[in-house]
Amino acid sequence: MSTPTISQESKAHYIVQEPLTLTGWFRNVFGAIKSVTTGMGITFKYIYGVKPVSIEYPEVREVLPENSRSRLFNDVENCISCLQCANACPVDCIYITAVKRGADAPKIKTKDGTPIRLDLVQYTIDTALCCYCGLCTTVCPTECLTHTTDYEFASYTIGDMKYDYLAPDIRAWRHRIVK
Repeated sequence: MSTPTISQESKAHYIVQEPLTLTGWFRNVFGAIKSVTTGMGITFKYIYGVKPVSIEYPEVREVLPENSRSRLFNDVENCISCLQCANACPVDCIYITAVKRGADAPKIKTKDGTPIRLDLVQYTIDTALCCYCGLCTTVCPTECLTHTTDYEFASYTIGDMKYDYLAPDIRAWRHRIVK
């Protein structure tokens, strides 16, 4: 049997490694130490040279910008039940029910003078579904639906993330949110 021969073109693809000498060994060790030292220098620069970015929450709280989009609040006293917010919502998380006011009912208006022709029976927002896009607030003609800067509304259950804005405890938010 004959041994296969390797052509000159095939030899170009092989890496020829020189034998390791004592000088080459010290060169490799020095290169490894230099590489590790350079990497650790960069690491220590970021560990000890950069001030921390975390805060001691809840003792220290960050002030959010005024245009931040956190919890939604509907001032139901100025809501005309037009359903525009529910129609604009891309995830259908706003549930509104309204009935027509009787002819003998007293005439009421919003703070900007818009007549209220429907009685709001239900206004619920499921914040577990909400994507906080702000589309509902931009279409509100009376500007009663707004984003607040209140971001602390975590809950243990999904059912607790539905807010009924006609409930007395949520209506009490009006005094600290509506300006």
